[in-house]
Amino acid sequence: MLKKTSSASCEQYISGMISDYLYLVYANCKALYSAPDLDKQTCRNEFKNVIAGICTQLNLSTENELLQKLLKLKTNEAKTFLHVHPFLEIFYLINTLDEINADETDFDALGRFKYTASYQKQHTLESNRVLKLILSTCETIPFLKRSFTPLPVASGFFLSHDIDSLYGSSVQDGLWAIKNFRFDVLLKLFANAITQRPHWFNIDLIMAIESEHDFRSTFYWLVNQGRIDKRQTNADYAILSPKLQTTLKQVQARGFENGLHKSISTQSIQEEAECLQVQVIGNRYHYLKFKLPEAYKAIETSGLKLDASLGFAEQFGFRNAYSFPFSPYNFENGKAFSFLEVPLTIMDGTFQRYMKLPVENTANRIIDFFEEHKQNALISVLWHNTFFTNYKYKGYLQEYKKILAYLHASKLRCLNQTDILKQFSWTQH
Repeated sequence: MLKKTSSASCEQYISGMISDYLYLVYANCKALYSAPDLDKQTCRNEFKNVIAGICTQLNLSTENELLQKLLKLKTNEAKTFLHVHPFLEIFYLINTLDEINADETDFDALGRFKYTASYQKQHTLESNRVLKLILSTCETIPFLKRSFTPLPVASGFFLSHDIDSLYGSSVQDGLWAIKNFRFDVLLKLFANAITQRPHWFNIDLIMAIESEHDFRSTFYWLVNQGRIDKRQTNADYAILSPKLQTTLKQVQARGFENGLHKSISTQSIQEEAECLQVQVIGNRYHYLKFKLPEAYKAIETSGLKLDASLGFAEQFGFRNAYSFPFSPYNFENGKAFSFLEVPLTIMDGTFQRYMKLPVENTANRIIDFFEEHKQNALISVLWHNTFFTNYKYKGYLQEYKKILAYLHASKLRCLNQTDILKQFSWTQH
């Protein structure tokens, strides 16, 4: 029997099978080894028994009522409720439930959930809180200790590039040149315009730099053009132009991958993906602008296998306090979605625009994060093509090269979208 939640921000039918979802979280966690004699149904029943006990403790009758209670929690009141049992905090955090019942003031001018409004920030959570709870419960809860054994794995990384602009250098780098009295740069930009070799049309350069280390990345492309308002704009390039179509095919031919960068438009994800004219399996929302759970449902409906959007614009780290890709909870049927969410961990603009970190300190800060998570993580790194230049974004190309050199020396594995799906897709046991 499906019930409708009374939460104003999640007006949809739900089926509260929290216990089944938690079983999938543990069964698909790459930092755990399942016992050879694990009886999956018995393990599922153990999860159900624990959740039933939590419901009794909280004077709730069903998992459905528990789910509705979780959905209605405000961030400032969640800590006491979630500390009733680690399973509640795991479910709440991995699915970023703090975003679903958030107030309007918890979103920025672009409609993005703010880091300052998050449960992690307000309660000063340790990095990778969900995984730490998973590992600790496997030591303290008897049925989990019998079923799963912690087994550390080497971390991997995912490199990607959102292609927001290819032709903006003439104006933006030009303004930088004027401000800094670099008239030699103005001449170079003018020559680039005359020869139709725009400074930001540097896809070949990016592939060459990454190929030096045998790394392969993913390029996310916009299919719609034009300015939306003072703050938002779609592409300044035409995805169906011969030059762009040739570029997309060259990306694939060199072993790199393409993806959709869902634009600000009324088109569906599926409609936009078809406009690319090349096969894609993944998406990232433009400006990281999306709302949950609607964004997840749109990915599921589109048929894409992967989304790489779950990150804060203004803060690096794990947005859902979990270091592995995962399949989010579907509130409509009480099951896990079929697609894989690959949280965005590190973005160039976070350090440059929001944190205002000196450019020369950027690589070290990122490398420190990798050092802290050398095990049990997939770290997603976004470096825009505009940051591979030496004018407006001077210095960031060298910082990126430092990061790549560190990753190569550390012998961490570079995974593309296809690799991630093979390694991390959830088995719906």
